[in-house]
Amino acid sequence: MPMWTQDEGIRSVTEVRMVGHDRVGLGLVERLAPMVAALCLVLLASVAQAGATVEQDLQRDLERAIANAGLEGMQVGVSVLDLRTGRRLADIDADQPLIPASNMKLLTSASALLSLGEGFMFETRFELEGERLIVVGSGDPGFGDPALLADLPKPMDIDAMLDFVVDAITQSGATTLREIVIDDRVFDREAVHPSWPTEQLQYYYCAEVSGLNFHLNMVNVFAYPTSMNQPARVVIEPEASAVEVQNTTSTVASRTSTGRPQPSSIHIRRDGEGNRLLVSGRVSRSVGAPTSLRDPAMVFGQLLAERLELAGVVIGAPHEAPADVVRRPEARETLDGRPILIIKTPITEVLRRCNSDSYNLHAEALFKKVGHQWTGQAGSWSMGAAAMRAVLVDAIGPNAVRSLRIADGSGMSRQNAMSADTLCALLAHMNQLSNEPARAAFLDSLVRPGEGTLSRNFMEPEDLRHEIFGKTGFLNGVRSFSGYVAPKGSDRPAVAFAILMNGFDRGQSLRSRDLRNEMVRLIDRASASLSPGAVVVEPGTP
Repeated sequence: MPMWTQDEGIRSVTEVRMVGHDRVGLGLVERLAPMVAALCLVLLASVAQAGATVEQDLQRDLERAIANAGLEGMQVGVSVLDLRTGRRLADIDADQPLIPASNMKLLTSASALLSLGEGFMFETRFELEGERLIVVGSGDPGFGDPALLADLPKPMDIDAMLDFVVDAITQSGATTLREIVIDDRVFDREAVHPSWPTEQLQYYYCAEVSGLNFHLNMVNVFAYPTSMNQPARVVIEPEASAVEVQNTTSTVASRTSTGRPQPSSIHIRRDGEGNRLLVSGRVSRSVGAPTSLRDPAMVFGQLLAERLELAGVVIGAPHEAPADVVRRPEARETLDGRPILIIKTPITEVLRRCNSDSYNLHAEALFKKVGHQWTGQAGSWSMGAAAMRAVLVDAIGPNAVRSLRIADGSGMSRQNAMSADTLCALLAHMNQLSNEPARAAFLDSLVRPGEGTLSRNFMEPEDLRHEIFGKTGFLNGVRSFSGYVAPKGSDRPAVAFAILMNGFDRGQSLRSRDLRNEMVRLIDRASASLSPGAVVVEPGTP
């Protein structure tokens, strides 16, 4: 009868099924055993040699690309990891801490996912307590985010959203409101990180971070031409009396004397301590630009009061302006209202805006929210940093975060520093999460060529052999890109990589971008030479 046997010489390769006479079969196995074992050793040596060649070639090619880029004095950190075997494919000063720019968002989004969970929802609650309206913020950066409103099953603009909120309040039976309380205590009130560049605070990427965010904490300023040499018509969106506009623009002809199109541009400067905007420029056709707001929570409260009054709700005492009834709660004040409306934003949407679109507000809201989650206190940058470090130590170990410096969650601060090794360790950890929805949420938040921050100045998807997705980063003198390489059509990355570049000057920005692209191309090409991940068993393994 057929039987199974196993010879000591080939135990690690396979079991041998004997057919026919037992003694004849056993004799054949005995004769073949040394040859099979020798063949296995040769194959293993070939695989090891091929792996070493990929590593040596990629290391050499990356070093050559850096040397030929003409970026003398620039610091570069590169780490490339084979996710299926754990082999390091390239290491160029990978343990050197460098400024990551927006690659900091990878740590922030991962920490938020690991702390809050992939099913977490930010909530903005509207509650009634007698003739008091309470708006309770959770730090939701998606509240009033125009892109998220446009993605709703029934798309909205910001005016439609405000109408929706007002309708919910009036339909609840509210006819008189003596005060509107804006409860933003989930976060502290240090709205701007002290290391952010003060000359850039009016720009959308330096928007304040509040416990009640609204419309990305900015307004859009639009200018429309009128009569020649007359001021353009300037409007803001959303329209709010809390924002004052001083218009010194001028309408110019749509074409120059030579027939070429006349440039149209506006410059916006935020004046003083409030929200007074000085708008200047030459306007030949409609043009617009965003600018950040000071104290967006209170701006929202005043805007809501005005909208409610227009809807027929009595706001405040007689002869009291709507803005005068809006206040914040005291530090220990207890509020106990009846919920009438809750607006939610899934963390997955916030992650996408954070990583694919690189919105700093979304990153900082996640960062402070993690700090609040861990401590139960008002979320702050210091609490966010402490919580992030604790999460990362648990996820990737203390050695991987030894050189990590954490200042903010978006990477806007130049006080952040991390190594390419740290980034690769995090990427490897997030890719191997046993929680598949969380793993998918992280990977899905990353940018692909042709999308978000890779929509320009990067290779076309068809020029790559694999799927490339990750997170870009840019500050003056800083460029970064870290992410994954996956076979086309697969959701399982094969390679993780991290590229950090510091110390080039403004005139070298294009060359640093080209070097980034070349290094990604080399990593993509090298990934095609990797083993598809077959399991190899060494001789002698039981």
